[in-house]
Amino acid sequence: MITSENCEKVIGEYYREIYNYCFAKLRFDHHAAEDCTQDVFVTFFSKHEKLDTTTNIRIWLYRTADNVIKTYLRKTESNTVSLDDTLAQTIPDPKGNVMEEDSQLLDCLTEEERRLVQIYYSSDFGDKKKAAAELGMTLPALYQRIHKIKKKLKSSDP
Repeated sequence: MITSENCEKVIGEYYREIYNYCFAKLRFDHHAAEDCTQDVFVTFFSKHEKLDTTTNIRIWLYRTADNVIKTYLRKTESNTVSLDDTLAQTIPDPKGNVMEEDSQLLDCLTEEERRLVQIYYSSDFGDKKKAAAELGMTLPALYQRIHKIKKKLKSSDP
């Protein structure tokens, strides 16, 4: 069994590698790669207790990445607009200035959720670790919160 303490170590060790893999597979689309990488590690965090110590984590992460990428491509090939693309356009600068016409998308979020989304989308992986620590949470917890916020936005999208 892989402990929760080891999860952050696994993320730190493999995040960039899995991101680069997703980035290449998704035709060098930064937002898609970021989204898929996040989903890989959310899946890992939710299933880490079921994995035993003999599991090759690297292979498991790549297999999971392949599945996440396939699902992502299936969804985007149906001409849907990516929620992450919308959010990335909605939160253009790290100072929190949101364009007026885009702010309606974020109306259903609490102030704390808006702040989390702003920090998340205005940082790269190293900054995400620092942001998570600044917010008083672990990196896996930050990923889970962002995942829940995306679900909330998806369900409230008209």
